[in-house]
Amino acid sequence: MAFSVETSDHNGRTVYTLLDETSGALASVLPSYGFNLFDVRLPVAGIPRRVVVAADDFPENPANPGRNGIPVLFPFPNRIRESKYSFDGQSYDVPNGGKPMAIHGFAISAVWDVVDFGATDTEAFILGRFQISKNHPEMLPFWPTDAILTIRYSLSGAKLTMAIGVENPTERELPYGFGIHPYFRIPFTSTDPADGTVILPASEYWVQEGNLPTGERNPVEPRIDFRDGQTMAGQKLDDVLTNLAFTGDTCVCRLVDTELNAEFRLRFGHPFRELVIFTPPFGGGTLIAVEPYTQTTDAINLEARGIDAGLRILGGGKSESMTIVMETIG
Repeated sequence: MAFSVETSDHNGRTVYTLLDETSGALASVLPSYGFNLFDVRLPVAGIPRRVVVAADDFPENPANPGRNGIPVLFPFPNRIRESKYSFDGQSYDVPNGGKPMAIHGFAISAVWDVVDFGATDTEAFILGRFQISKNHPEMLPFWPTDAILTIRYSLSGAKLTMAIGVENPTERELPYGFGIHPYFRIPFTSTDPADGTVILPASEYWVQEGNLPTGERNPVEPRIDFRDGQTMAGQKLDDVLTNLAFTGDTCVCRLVDTELNAEFRLRFGHPFRELVIFTPPFGGGTLIAVEPYTQTTDAINLEARGIDAGLRILGGGKSESMTIVMETIG
């Protein structure tokens, strides 16, 4: 296999494109706007096909960071109730940017640092780094500590690997959650949503009011029970699923193209424990966001009420890592 990384200029913004010249796979990243992986094409039925989508002019005119490509959500994914929370005896009021509530953290549209990129005999890769105090310092007063997030994307064959690292560079405890908000296309080429099937191994959901969990979890209703698969036809989703089934240390979500007899798989391990599923009002019914989270929405407030919501606490000087893999089969 032959691998490379190409750079290109788009209105003064540099795009890094990982290439596998043998399979034709590619993955394009925009570090100056949230390290967004906005275009992924993996081989399906022998032809590279787009599995992650964004607006056609996204690299030139990036906007709507939560609605394109793979937005990175850190140090909290989704919403914080009334943009307020308390931690370790101190209260915080997070700026909401004019929205009803603070949403999706601080990294989503920030300028990230490119630490390294290149190619080896087995992959093309890029490593990005976000630190609150360096890349979005105006938000530092609104979180209990500074935090460092690194993401390494590597491409090989029909597989893209996302290696995530979180580090607490301070002496205080760091509360955090991590998630991604990817827009996947299924089916790959057909415009008929009925040609796409979604299979998700979740047996419970968080009851929500106003897009915020109440703290109650129930068995999945037929509408959001994807364990045996449902087609994309007619789906209108904005739900938080939980109690995910793992085989060993791995959970697998599947998007199946029944016309091509091929599928896209999203694989991840612990500490991911929730899936947000969302069908956007664009894309003609062929787009779905399947979002692995380490916590549920508003976890920092739920945990203060004694509810296990997945909030992670990282001690001073500590770090931890996690992995998400995207691949096509067939």
